[in-house]
Amino acid sequence: MASLNNFSIPVRGIKSGLHQFKFHLDSTFFTEFEDSLIGESDVDILLDFDKRPDMFVLDVDVQGTVKAECDRCLADIHLPVDGQFQLIIKLSDHESEVDEVVYLPAETTVINVAKYIYEFVGLSVPMMKIYDCQNDNPPPCDQAVLKRLEQEEEDQKATNNPIWDELNKLSGN
Repeated sequence: MASLNNFSIPVRGIKSGLHQFKFHLDSTFFTEFEDSLIGESDVDILLDFDKRPDMFVLDVDVQGTVKAECDRCLADIHLPVDGQFQLIIKLSDHESEVDEVVYLPAETTVINVAKYIYEFVGLSVPMMKIYDCQNDNPPPCDQAVLKRLEQEEEDQKATNNPIWDELNKLSGN
């Protein structure tokens, strides 16, 4: 967890107003989080930190790629990630998190944003991990798997199901 100290922002030591922080994430960042689904990566984070008297507004821009397994052919691909997020941190008497608002004690001197950045990158990863490899030469696709999928699709179309044949007769009135 010592490598995550680079993501600490000293809120007592900086003036009110807008401050920018840049971070680069690779696999060493994601290994710090237990059971992380993200491994190899090349992600740039631009964090706009707006310090106000009673709260902080964080605007986070995520850009880069993460290594994932293609949902179509199971080949390793570098999946693009892209996202913009906002987090509001309010100073309060109690500590809690509600939606996009985090409440921290008023005497907080340092905020470590690593956990929030990790969550934002995770939210940037598309649910369907399919890469358009038509422009890549050579494409990273597993051609044997793609041929097998095409063959399965053709076999399904060629096989007649008598139940569907009877139902189709009924709808042809």
